[in-house]
Amino acid sequence: MSSVFLSRRALAGLQRLGDMMIPGGYGLPSFSQTGCIAHVDIVLEASHPADVRDLSWLLVVISLASAVVLRTLLNWLDKSESVPAPLASVLRLLNVGLKGVVYSLYYADLQGDFVQAPSVHEALGYQVNCGADAPLTSSGEAQ
Repeated sequence: MSSVFLSRRALAGLQRLGDMMIPGGYGLPSFSQTGCIAHVDIVLEASHPADVRDLSWLLVVISLASAVVLRTLLNWLDKSESVPAPLASVLRLLNVGLKGVVYSLYYADLQGDFVQAPSVHEALGYQVNCGADAPLTSSGEAQ
């Protein structure tokens, strides 16, 4: 596992965070089972370098934090509306940043090499269809 933007320690933090947020079950693979972390550079390449640097440092801290601290952080992120204003804005930013990266990787259905788990889209029964369901009439409307 390697990245242009994240160190090995930061990648370990992202993997850990992803598995806490998406542990799998009910026919869905866990975050790590998809191997989607191999595509983290695709998600981060459009980000501002300062944001990537800050995310990287946060992920390093996450890799070193205890499971209790991480679960507490995730609970705070989910309840940011009930926290006093100055802290709430920081928690909302963290919520968008951390969950955005994890969910973008997972639900984009990007898989790593040698993955045995079913794809996320298959497990969800999600199928994109760009073709017309019904033939069009001469006026351009579906029959």
